[in-house]
Amino acid sequence: MSKRTTRIVSIVAIVLLAAAFLLYQSDILGTKKPEPPKDQGLARSAPQGPPALSVEAMIARPQLLKDAISVNGSTAPDEEVSITSEVPGKVLKILFQEGTEVKRGAALVELDTEELRAERKRLAVQQTLNEKIAERLKALYDKEGVSLQEYEVAAAEVEKTKAEIALVDAQLEKRIIRAPFNGKLGLRMVSEGSYLSPGTPIVSLVKINPIKLEFDVPEKYGREVNRGTTVEFRLDGSDQVYNATVVAREPNVDPDTRTLRLKASASNPDGSILPGAFAKVTVNLKQFGNAIMIPTQAIIPELNSQKVFVVRNGKAESVEVTTGIRQEALIQITEGLIAGDTVITSGVLQAQPGADVLITQLN
Repeated sequence: MSKRTTRIVSIVAIVLLAAAFLLYQSDILGTKKPEPPKDQGLARSAPQGPPALSVEAMIARPQLLKDAISVNGSTAPDEEVSITSEVPGKVLKILFQEGTEVKRGAALVELDTEELRAERKRLAVQQTLNEKIAERLKALYDKEGVSLQEYEVAAAEVEKTKAEIALVDAQLEKRIIRAPFNGKLGLRMVSEGSYLSPGTPIVSLVKINPIKLEFDVPEKYGREVNRGTTVEFRLDGSDQVYNATVVAREPNVDPDTRTLRLKASASNPDGSILPGAFAKVTVNLKQFGNAIMIPTQAIIPELNSQKVFVVRNGKAESVEVTTGIRQEALIQITEGLIAGDTVITSGVLQAQPGADVLITQLN
């Protein structure tokens, strides 16, 4: 075989080997066995449990709790009177301004006194004459010139005249109508020149410092509200809170409403609280210094008990509790919880004892 033939055979053999290698790598003939997976023979991972329950929770902290009830009431003046005249007469002078403050004893109205002053002058002259007559008779009696009876009659006339003058003075004093106590005047209802009969209203006088607060409480709270009990009240249309102290109570319960009427007193130096205003009254019954309060939605009622869920070591745990005073959104826990417990406040219906818990918000 020549060298040229040998070279051609070698080239053909190389081409055939290359073609066979390419066919093997592309697995066109299906003879290549698949490689085993890299993780073959490794242990399978353990199955995962249910996800943790997402909840909101709060820390139980002691706080001040006031047991109170809310009732309706109304304000009333400390003192109130309609100024009238005890005696008839014509109004001579009006000595006050409407709506002003006056002191006790201040003159408000003066009635005509012309006839009474004339009568007093006549009686004064009569008294002087009677005294002179009595002096002369006393001198005569000392000399036994007149009897004792004559002298005593003359002396009695002197005393009688004095008594008549005192009566006229009292009538004159009643012609000046005065304020019976410190207070504020209302609107006058008479004019100068008016003729007044006894009992005719002239003007109203009210004392509003302190101001009174009248309200009723249900019969069952009657024993818990006594003289000295503190109450709070708000006036209609205002958010300001006023304090008052119970000063009196009715001795009996109203048989129709089964309520007890009470009266409280509040300071009103600036006169901002007007009599007759509607008031929302909060009556404080009891006070607890270290009460544990939780939201009402955290309570799960059961047949003969109530329970809550707390979080301990990342898991939910049910605790039986005893409740006390209920407010609008909170309720007192008297037994079952202690300060520092983490109480679940949302998702309580999905919670199960021992379940994993994830707290998303802690108050």
